[in-house]
Amino acid sequence: MKFQRCVRCIMDNKSDKTIRFDRRGYCNYCTDVLKRMPTVYFPNSTGKRKLEKLINQIKHDCKEDKYDCLIGISGGVDSSYILYLGYQYGLRMLAVHIDDGLDNPIAIQNIKNLIDKTGVPLITVKPDHTEYADLLKTLFKASVPNLAFVQDNLIVKSMDEYGRKNHIKYLLDGNNIAHESILERSNGVDFCDKKHIVALQNKFGEVIIRNIEFISLIDRYINWNFISKLKHLRPLNYLSYDLENCIKELENFCDYQYYGGKHYESILTRFLQCYYLPVKFGIDKRKSHFSSLIVSGQMTREEALRKLKEPLYISDELLQKDKKVIADFMNISVEQLEKYISLSPKRQTDYPHSVLNKIAPLARKFRRILE
Repeated sequence: MKFQRCVRCIMDNKSDKTIRFDRRGYCNYCTDVLKRMPTVYFPNSTGKRKLEKLINQIKHDCKEDKYDCLIGISGGVDSSYILYLGYQYGLRMLAVHIDDGLDNPIAIQNIKNLIDKTGVPLITVKPDHTEYADLLKTLFKASVPNLAFVQDNLIVKSMDEYGRKNHIKYLLDGNNIAHESILERSNGVDFCDKKHIVALQNKFGEVIIRNIEFISLIDRYINWNFISKLKHLRPLNYLSYDLENCIKELENFCDYQYYGGKHYESILTRFLQCYYLPVKFGIDKRKSHFSSLIVSGQMTREEALRKLKEPLYISDELLQKDKKVIADFMNISVEQLEKYISLSPKRQTDYPHSVLNKIAPLARKFRRILE
């Protein structure tokens, strides 16, 4: 296949075989986003009015409840800014953090600073270390792209659990158009596919999973929408959500520290994006991240192409340190970790998965129509 890169953003067909280009050379990713953007992203006075209306609606609907909303916090910019924003508007929030043992120390300090400053109650969920480490090892053995599959599933599971326990009606979500509108779609299996996790663990796992529970696609798309009715809101789409300005606001508010890149608040996701995916699968997630910033006007295409030439890891020393942390976490040697990485690449779809994965994209499209 001849190499082709979008002439508007920087998505290409090197690792994504699903990408399409029109006769002008524009890809389907940025074309679709630019069509949607006027209906979901309001970085102007209209957005401010919509946000204030939304906040007032939350306060009205939850006036008899203990909490107005639920927030998942990782110490990253998006979730941190959501908590900061809710605090500024006087929302009674409950924050939930998944401490899987692989957090970036900077992110841990960011969470502490935010909670100390705002007084928001925080629930910290710590998965059973032995089971979680074996689940991570399973993903390495399976040689699949998404090492964060279990991590992401547990985040959603915890939001569901604590939303129900506390009878919370609203979940404030840090996902946003400005920074995350474009994402490669080549994975094929939703991280809420419990069947997929169980199948992988049955094939490669060494530990029986008794203490960690997963959420299924049925739970996510049926229970959430029609039974528990935990409503997901994305307030950042009502702001001029500029990364540098948001970091400065957080710095002034609680001595927030930036950790260097998209999703680098976790050592695991930093390793995944900066080493594992590019080395093993030829996938550079910066293309998606930078393309999102291009279409939202926060980065030029020329700047993005220039940044693509920079090393993924800021130093070999940090890479070796991350390898050691992850190997130690799984109680294996760095040499064994490298052996896992050298295994032939597999797709998530090479292993058993739910038929509902075919429905999930339709559910996302339906949700976008409702937005």
